[in-house]
Amino acid sequence: MDPAKETPFGSAVELHGAMLGRHEEDLTATRYAVESLSAQVTELTNQLHNRHPELPVMPQTRNFPDPRINNPSCFSGQPTECRAFLMQCKVVFSLQSSTYAGDRSKVAYVISLLTGRARDWGATVWESEAGCCKHFSLFKEKMIKVFDRSVFGHEASRQLATLRQGRRSAADFAVEFRTLATTCEWNEPALMVCFLEGLSGEIKEEILARDPPSSLDQLVELAIRLYKSFELRRHARAPVPRAQLSTVTFPVVTSSEPEPMQLGGLHISAAEH
Repeated sequence: MDPAKETPFGSAVELHGAMLGRHEEDLTATRYAVESLSAQVTELTNQLHNRHPELPVMPQTRNFPDPRINNPSCFSGQPTECRAFLMQCKVVFSLQSSTYAGDRSKVAYVISLLTGRARDWGATVWESEAGCCKHFSLFKEKMIKVFDRSVFGHEASRQLATLRQGRRSAADFAVEFRTLATTCEWNEPALMVCFLEGLSGEIKEEILARDPPSSLDQLVELAIRLYKSFELRRHARAPVPRAQLSTVTFPVVTSSEPEPMQLGGLHISAAEH
């Protein structure tokens, strides 16, 4: 037996060496475990990327304030203006979406623009806390049901068939014609025939003497041009009133002294007289 190992110092060295050996084994095992876990994490990360690709980064948008626009004209309950008034309010809501984000704010805005009998109706609905005040779509339907008397279907077709230009311009006639035509389910050839029949006699005769237009838009444009041309001719042929000669009066010159007598080109003084 080695005498050095029998001493306390030798025993301590031997014990320390054994402990270092065990620590080295533990460190090696720990290193292998960490490497294994790292490989597993990498594999799981790749699987997640394959299943859920990265979403594109959306650019940050700046929030701009709602534009300032004029309010629509107030609605007093006229039957033919209800739908146009509500349409103008919807334009305000679309341009000022942040201001009128909720249905109740939209209903309150519409009621604030009512006057006359329409205001009385709106005040009653608002004060009664009716269900339509919480949903703008329901409020709009109820308002249309109460006030709107726009013509549709057969009634619109009847008015369109009997519509005449009369003494108004072709442009004004075309506006009313197109407004009624939007509520009728007529095809374009039928609309063209109806529009032509409604024009004044001279415009209709001039159009019939030409090659027929191929669309309603062309027919309307031709009628408007002819109307302007006829108006210019009428103004050109109108007689020009003769200028009236104004009577010129000369002031009478009065003098306190008597004027000398005149004989031809001679002047006779008072003494010579």
